[in-house]
Amino acid sequence: MAKMAIEVGGTFTDLIWIEGGVVHSHKVPSTPQDASVGVLDGLNAALDGDLSGLDRLFHGSTVATNAVIERKGCRTALLTTEGFKDLLQLQRQLRPNVYAIACHKPEPLVPLNLSFEARERVDAAGGIVTPLDEAALIETLDLLLDKEQPEALAICLLHAYRNPAHEQRVREIIADRRPDLPVVLSSDVLPTFREYERASTTTMAAYLVPLVGRYLERLEQHLDAGSPGCNLFVMQSSGGVLPSSGSHGRGVEMLNSGPAAGVIGAVRMAQTIGDDNVITLDVGGTSADICLIANGAPEITSETEVDGLPVGLPSIDIANIGAGGGSLGWIDGGGMLQVGPQSAGARPGPACYGHGGTEPALTDALVQLGWIRPQRFLGGRMTLQPERARDALAALGASNGETPEAMAQAMIDISVAHVSQGIRLVSVQRGHDPKGYAIYAYGGMGPMIGALAATELKAPRVVVPPYPGLFSALGLLVADLKRIYRETNLMRVTDSVADDVRAAFDRIRAQAVAEFAEFDGKPEDIAFQYELEMRFKGQGYELLSDVDLDRLEREGKAYVLGLFKSTHETRYGAVASMGEVEIVTFRLTASVATESDVMSSLTRPVDAMADPQPVETGQITFAGEPVACSYYWRGDLVPGTRITGAAVIEEPTATTLVPPGWTATVESTGALILISEA
Repeated sequence: MAKMAIEVGGTFTDLIWIEGGVVHSHKVPSTPQDASVGVLDGLNAALDGDLSGLDRLFHGSTVATNAVIERKGCRTALLTTEGFKDLLQLQRQLRPNVYAIACHKPEPLVPLNLSFEARERVDAAGGIVTPLDEAALIETLDLLLDKEQPEALAICLLHAYRNPAHEQRVREIIADRRPDLPVVLSSDVLPTFREYERASTTTMAAYLVPLVGRYLERLEQHLDAGSPGCNLFVMQSSGGVLPSSGSHGRGVEMLNSGPAAGVIGAVRMAQTIGDDNVITLDVGGTSADICLIANGAPEITSETEVDGLPVGLPSIDIANIGAGGGSLGWIDGGGMLQVGPQSAGARPGPACYGHGGTEPALTDALVQLGWIRPQRFLGGRMTLQPERARDALAALGASNGETPEAMAQAMIDISVAHVSQGIRLVSVQRGHDPKGYAIYAYGGMGPMIGALAATELKAPRVVVPPYPGLFSALGLLVADLKRIYRETNLMRVTDSVADDVRAAFDRIRAQAVAEFAEFDGKPEDIAFQYELEMRFKGQGYELLSDVDLDRLEREGKAYVLGLFKSTHETRYGAVASMGEVEIVTFRLTASVATESDVMSSLTRPVDAMADPQPVETGQITFAGEPVACSYYWRGDLVPGTRITGAAVIEEPTATTLVPPGWTATVESTGALILISEA
């Protein structure tokens, strides 16, 4: 065995590896109090404590995301340009709900008493208007370091993205006084304009440095002891992996790394199957993550949010909703049933786990209706207690006289409605019809409700990939080594644009080559993608366009203007009379393709004569009615197998529901193709 992938979720930690051309997997409960404990437990259990054959370990984790949401990062201070001390408190004037009488802005990671100022000023072109007052800075730093005792310091000076000299000098001065203090510069983290977003991202990066650094150090030490020379790679929110050595100070890039890995796995699986347009539905124990993949590629957004705080780093555009197997049912003040976003988590978990939970979760509802068989949960490694599920549902329905079965069905209907709304958010509301997309359902709960959501959306096809409960971990094994670089450099589109753009990209590419050399990436192996963020002069937002540097060289200004016009027309359906166009930000993606045999290891010949035999037959409750059901074990199903619903397909990491009126066919990769016959 040469490589393994580990993905830490809110409820379970998933491990998957390939040995001798055979895919192996393991699943252990996550340990929210210290995620590294669950990772190390999983490693030792999966490999019987022998890590000597491990060469590469790929890792995706919720550590960074949870630290921000739960406010468990470090004590962080912020240094800004004089006059910008309250930048994080002012935020933006945008309101999440324009009709709300009271609007509560998210609490910043750095309170005002930990925000300090430096006397300096750089203009938007990078010129120094006011030199850095080092004497005043030293007085400020002495006060900050001695009195406030921060564990990390974020520095975000005005227009440092154009000229980082002052930020770099501040770091040098701090290093003379506190060489052990982590210092994060905005010019390193996010060299782009928009001051609040840059400050928020830089602050979050500093806030996570000690926590993520300690976490990765524990994993590296464990690997060094058990398998010297094993390389640890960490998943980034942009959909690529990087060596852990380059991630200690970049915890902010690990946000949403688990969902991003699942999307990359879906992209690779869709390429193998032949699907260009896909909507991923990753439903785990706590949340559902949804992403639209058009023409084989997910959209990379320049900004996302974590707990209401903006993060201006490129990341896969994933919508997240609070709907998962652990989502709790509850009655609101008006007597209406709600499901989530509160979750039972790993401990105590749903009531049927028998770990002390008394409130019903979605998993309890599925057990009550017979969709999940207690003795087959996790492939039989964990036996559920259906009487506890029934008691919890009965208690929930007592206020309005509903039976446990009625409450279970209502909880499922509400969860499916939440998921369907999330799919509409990334598709219908952006001009995409779900009927033209295959829904790739994975995660522990995705295969159970994938067809139900597809029915509501009139999407005729659902794909359940192999190892669905571990699919994000599998995605780690096929992810490329990748980093996305962005740099703001406001530039009018003039006759010299070809030379100006090439010079900017040459500078960024040299930075990428130097950084990849630290990752043992050879320049000849690096693939580059060039993109420009452009707008009409005076507009507040930009449009992203791919750039062909050869065409730019030949056609110059006309090519750039035509590119912007085409992008504008695609996005908005029309182009205004051409005003002055300006380039705002340069984006370069550097990647080294991974060598992966995952898909070939999964692929098997199709048996046209396959005749599946259920391991058992029984009855489930579906839409309030008893329905005959056949139960199958997924490991027994060979490619070519066709199953008619109602059926339940069980496996160690997930359960797939084939509703009445649907069929499931096993594809050559082992993926289940669910098709509505209606």
